[in-house]
Amino acid sequence: MMANMSEEIKEIICKTLPNLSEETQWQIISKLQSSGLESKEDLKYVQQEDIADLLPVIQRRKLLDAFKLETETVTLDFQVIPSSSSLSSDCSVSGSSSPTLCTPHNSSSSQLSPISSCASQARNSEPSNRPSTSQILKTWPETFQVPWEQMPQEIRSAIADGKRPKPVERRQMVRVLADEMRRYEANPTRAQCLSVVRNIIRQYPKSFADIAPDGSLLGGGYTSLLIQVKNRIENVNRDGSFLHHRSSTDKRGPSDTYGCTRFQPQLPPEETDDTVEQHRQRLEEIYRQEGAGGAERAEVKNLMELTFSLQRRHINTLPPPDIEDLKTKWPFLFTPRYIYAHFELLTDINVLRSVELSMEECGRAITEYFRGKPTNKDVKDILSNGEDNEMARRVVQLLMAHFGEDLNGLILLTDVSATAADVETTLSLPASPRLILPVSGATGQVTIRGWMITFEGRVISEGITPTFATGLAAVFAIYYIFNLQYQDEAACTLEFIQRRFIGINPERGTKAKRGKVVSKKKGVIVQKKSSAVNTHVAMLLKNLLDFEWNFI
Repeated sequence: MMANMSEEIKEIICKTLPNLSEETQWQIISKLQSSGLESKEDLKYVQQEDIADLLPVIQRRKLLDAFKLETETVTLDFQVIPSSSSLSSDCSVSGSSSPTLCTPHNSSSSQLSPISSCASQARNSEPSNRPSTSQILKTWPETFQVPWEQMPQEIRSAIADGKRPKPVERRQMVRVLADEMRRYEANPTRAQCLSVVRNIIRQYPKSFADIAPDGSLLGGGYTSLLIQVKNRIENVNRDGSFLHHRSSTDKRGPSDTYGCTRFQPQLPPEETDDTVEQHRQRLEEIYRQEGAGGAERAEVKNLMELTFSLQRRHINTLPPPDIEDLKTKWPFLFTPRYIYAHFELLTDINVLRSVELSMEECGRAITEYFRGKPTNKDVKDILSNGEDNEMARRVVQLLMAHFGEDLNGLILLTDVSATAADVETTLSLPASPRLILPVSGATGQVTIRGWMITFEGRVISEGITPTFATGLAAVFAIYYIFNLQYQDEAACTLEFIQRRFIGINPERGTKAKRGKVVSKKKGVIVQKKSSAVNTHVAMLLKNLLDFEWNFI
């Protein structure tokens, strides 16, 4: 029943937005179903904000109009006839433009209204050799049957028990799956692979989906399996003459709104532009009198919440405002307490608690994973240095080493007695955010007596809490508060933190920059294609999930 409804919704989307990619079509359908859509008639309740992260505004309006038209037609077509005398012999079907609808299997012909009967006659009068729209749109991935009977016994047992198969068994499954898909098409596109993989994930999420510790899906839950299937197909075809046609018409989602639930909220009901500006000026006054210590006052907490919409308006101004201008207008925003608070209002996530809990729950498992499978020399060196460091710092070092990212891409070390002015004058500070940590002694052992955050070459925040986790949470929040993209030097580590520790897992868009690479096909520098989940991050997440399943 649900599959039939998905096909009907997909047909509506195709008619309304014929150039929309198949991947986006299924994202829309999945989003609607996860929002509680139970029948075709429920389409009339869909609002623009329900699919705001998937389509531009004009396309959303077109699709919602089509949904409303379709549900109105459904309501009209399934009216109950009060008596047989209501049937009219004048009912005409010539030139009828009403869309073809599926009649429920348990409906009898006596229950159909005249309009429905006429429409049925019109359809029956069409030439039998003319294919329906659904037949034209339907492609092999949508009807593809996974050959489960050919899969290893371990895979079938894992599915039956709702458990995750071992990596070696999963690879065997991928080989069988890829071979079966290539019987339909020698070099399936990414969209075709996605359609097959998504159906597997929907059917057996416990065994194959990319799942976070809290049970939520990472991205769409299909990234790691999709990568494995597509890589297998490309490896088989490597010696062939097939072209890798992976171009997509999807437009990349704006990185600034990525992961945010209140990117630009309205004013509180009781406030006006004048009153929130008065509140802002009062905050400036308190800061002049008491400095950063005023952040502990209850009045400041209340005023920062009341002025959140104005803070967002100033931050979201285009072109982006200078960070020093924002710091002058909103001095408390740059204190650790209100960095965390602003991020929570923006995303509905307590960033500091998320980091601390994640380190408690999976920090040791991540360390043990790399101890068992050190992926390079840098990882081995970090593991050989003992365990004197705070868990959070050790985990971040291991992640950066695994991804081949230099520690300086996110963290800079300075003298333990250095002030903010010293940092700005003695260190070469990049424009992108960095977490500054103090160092004492000849051995270079980090002494956590506080931390600083730099951005645009200036120290913008200082924290006195003596833990690495508090600084990590604050510097991560900066990217979302100020609409920043992850710098290339730490993009994989930051995305891993985002998805595994913080729990931000949108299906669409990315915070990473789209760098440039040399095209293997043309040999020229081209814009790197973006994906919802970085492939290196997705594979580590999947491998850790398998490891933690056994480790716990």
